[in-house]
Amino acid sequence: MYVPRILLCGNIENFLRKFNRPVEIVGRIRFKGAAERGEFIMPAHKTAADNFTLKPGDFRIFLDGKEISADDLQKILDGSADYIVIENHGEFLARFRELYALKFIDRVVTVPTLLNYARDGFFSLGNAVQIFNLIHGLNVKRVLDFDGYFAANDYHMFPDINHKIDGIVRDVEFPALENFYGKIYASPDDCRYKFFDAILLTSERTPAEFIDALIATDEMTDKILTFARTNSALESWLVENQNIFAQISFVPAVNGSLYLIEKISSKKFAAYVVTHKKISLDLPDGYKIIHAGHALSTKTFGELVDDAGENISRLNLYLNEVTALFWLWKHTRQSHVAFLHYRRFFTADGQNILTADEATEILREYDIIVNDCKFGCVTERDWKIMMSGKILADNARAALRKFIALRQPDYLDAFDRVTDSFGVFCYEIFVTRQNIFDAYCKWLFSFIVDATEEFLATSKISDDPREYRALSFVTEHLLTVWLIKNRLKIKPLPIIFRDDI
Repeated sequence: MYVPRILLCGNIENFLRKFNRPVEIVGRIRFKGAAERGEFIMPAHKTAADNFTLKPGDFRIFLDGKEISADDLQKILDGSADYIVIENHGEFLARFRELYALKFIDRVVTVPTLLNYARDGFFSLGNAVQIFNLIHGLNVKRVLDFDGYFAANDYHMFPDINHKIDGIVRDVEFPALENFYGKIYASPDDCRYKFFDAILLTSERTPAEFIDALIATDEMTDKILTFARTNSALESWLVENQNIFAQISFVPAVNGSLYLIEKISSKKFAAYVVTHKKISLDLPDGYKIIHAGHALSTKTFGELVDDAGENISRLNLYLNEVTALFWLWKHTRQSHVAFLHYRRFFTADGQNILTADEATEILREYDIIVNDCKFGCVTERDWKIMMSGKILADNARAALRKFIALRQPDYLDAFDRVTDSFGVFCYEIFVTRQNIFDAYCKWLFSFIVDATEEFLATSKISDDPREYRALSFVTEHLLTVWLIKNRLKIKPLPIIFRDDI
């Protein structure tokens, strides 16, 4: 928790009655100047303050009863104190021009300001402006204000800006926030699947808490913009541990520095093409072929098989490509993952298979790539009945619904909606970031295996593929169920079909 370190100008008892939070009083400070001479030089406006000239000896500073120079005060503010707190608001106004002339005004606050603005870290309007201008200057397009910094510093009062910043603001009280931020999230969990060009971390954090914040936002960004107070533990840690980042630079700020951190990237794109037969394909870099249902085959097709280690390959006859999906979830790790079929590939230009560079660039702005939504004249329920018959289609749907209700009850409404919908994302193929891939698989495999066993135990199935694939026909649209619930930013792309294979 941030504990402000202050030089108090005023009565300690009065101050502590007003300020009911932890605070460290570094010393007692007193000023003597124009007010004591009966000269009332009120602030007026910034131009008047800029034109004001302070004569030597006109303004005196006393710390714990001993007179000190302006240079001495600056050293204290650069080291052991964050603010000069003036307990009496009238005195703050009376001292404004003199403190402004000595360039201390960024460090002088009243008690209400300290209460309202110095909650989670050091407060400075100058820093807010500098951070905002730095974001503009670096041309960082998608920024997440993780700690609601601009909301806390009244910068939300500038609603008509060209550069929209997303923010996490737990209690949105003022409509102006909705004009400043491009999107407001109530908690970090609400944007856990998003990707940002930079994340702004401004609350006071210990090195351990900062590391936790880096971990929590690891898959959300490559860059961190943070503020560290002068002589703070975080400042020392950043200086001592520069080697753990790809690059770290800083610019001076009021009472500290702004650090732009670029993390060491482990970006790796992998596209997995599921097959159950021998195929010949000319694929882009990063594409690999995985043999689904290898446990049921006497031959091997592709570089990977779905029955090595933990697997559900034995269920491939009924779940098709899902057995390969399970194996990839358990045995691979990459920053971006594509899950495809041997006859269906995404394309960005309508002619060529989507490349790793094309996919990762799209996923800087979008959360997931799927195929164009397919609309039909009958519902998804009726399509499945036509494909495998009413009894088997109903049994498959009932088994899935039963275990979704048991393991993922929050998704039941979405499942029912998709069941009776006219539009779905077909084929269960997609490209996304690893954390989204993990989340989807964790959800899917919390119920799909048990649902399959239930379906097999309650259904009479012949050797007709339309019958033993009844469950996979319904399972194909579970991705749509998950997408509806999680509100991801979806990028539909057309598909190249390889019907000649």
